[in-house]
Amino acid sequence: METRTALVTGASRGIGAGIARGLLSRGVQVAAGYRSGRAGVEALGAEFRGQVLPVRFDLAAESNPVAEVVDHWGRLDSLVLNAAVWNGGRLDTLDPAEWWRVVETNLKGMAAVTRAAIPALVEGDRPSIVLVGSVVGIQGFAGDTAYGSVKAAMIGFARSLAKELARNDVRVNVLAPGFVETDMTAEIPERSRQRIASATLLGRFGTVDEIAKAAVFLSEDATFCTGTVLTADGGWSL
Repeated sequence: METRTALVTGASRGIGAGIARGLLSRGVQVAAGYRSGRAGVEALGAEFRGQVLPVRFDLAAESNPVAEVVDHWGRLDSLVLNAAVWNGGRLDTLDPAEWWRVVETNLKGMAAVTRAAIPALVEGDRPSIVLVGSVVGIQGFAGDTAYGSVKAAMIGFARSLAKELARNDVRVNVLAPGFVETDMTAEIPERSRQRIASATLLGRFGTVDEIAKAAVFLSEDATFCTGTVLTADGGWSL
């Protein structure tokens, strides 16, 4: 059998790097999308020699990394859309231009890459699309109306796309992580961290490895799941 090929956007650090590493550990060759963190992608390449293709990708430019992947490996079997831009702020205080930048950049970038990937995925082996959303898109979070709008829209996008692509056997699912220990969440003030942890049934933030395992499950193993939203938040949203 030919080696399965995945494109993971936002793969230079955090959850994206964890997902890429999880897929690589399963023998999947990974096109690791990055905007500015090439060093992180090259570190993956050094760890998994011959299995990693660095691909520069910018959501704001609606760039198309799919052609580069297909040119290099001749196929695409799995698409994991993890890259996102974020800016928090209450609706009445966040600059409207910045609010719309978050919404438009994320939604346009998601749609553009997915549209570009469909022809290759249709020809792929057990093709899959995994959209990395957030429980903020399900539960909401004060100060996150822009990001929450994007992640809520992602669910509607995935469920509609699952119906469109079912006849081609392309599965489309959403992973909705909760609060996870990354360099971004490390900036959350300690009082807020304690409040979040206490509101989480498991009493802690998740780890990148835990989220990556859920993403790999949806991409590689959940062959009878499509249009699904898998929540991985330690019970925060209950």
